[in-house]
Amino acid sequence: MSEAMMSFDRQANSGPWDISDIHAPRDLVDFGSIAFVPNPNVTVRADIGEGTQRVVAISFDYLDSVLQVQAFASSKGSSIWDQVSSDIVESLSSQSIQTEKIIGPFGSALQVDLPNSAGKTERVLMFGFDGGRWLLRGTISGSAVDDVEKRSELYSIFRGLVVNRGQTPLPPREILPLVLPIGSITTRAN
Repeated sequence: MSEAMMSFDRQANSGPWDISDIHAPRDLVDFGSIAFVPNPNVTVRADIGEGTQRVVAISFDYLDSVLQVQAFASSKGSSIWDQVSSDIVESLSSQSIQTEKIIGPFGSALQVDLPNSAGKTERVLMFGFDGGRWLLRGTISGSAVDDVEKRSELYSIFRGLVVNRGQTPLPPREILPLVLPIGSITTRAN
């Protein structure tokens, strides 16, 4: 296999992984469609959708930065990140929010200055990785957007993620189901 072809070969990749990949990490914390190796340097949060009480994303807090991830269904053999990122650009442009397309370690990415509740803007970095029948989307916020060392740590977490698409037929772009791991909910005594 040529070096050029090997760079796009799934086995030559260093992650993210499909659950069926023999090179995927083991001993994972399992959130359903997304699993990961525990990392003592990060705090993990399940993001719950308003009104649905469903887990819609997983966030990894690292120092003053956050990596939020979501997994979506796609058709077998199709790549949807380019279309998804184009739709994001179109949606943000309609709100007069500027985006810049850049190249990152997973291919094309978007750098965006989003307005926040304080009336200022916060720079975020959005990127995606197309798997066999899934898209894993990441969004980095905080100082890691501009700090190479912190961003590298969050990219490393992203690379270590394992996606379990499951066998249930889902339309492309449907969010893959996430669940809280058993024993992850703790209650505080009053």
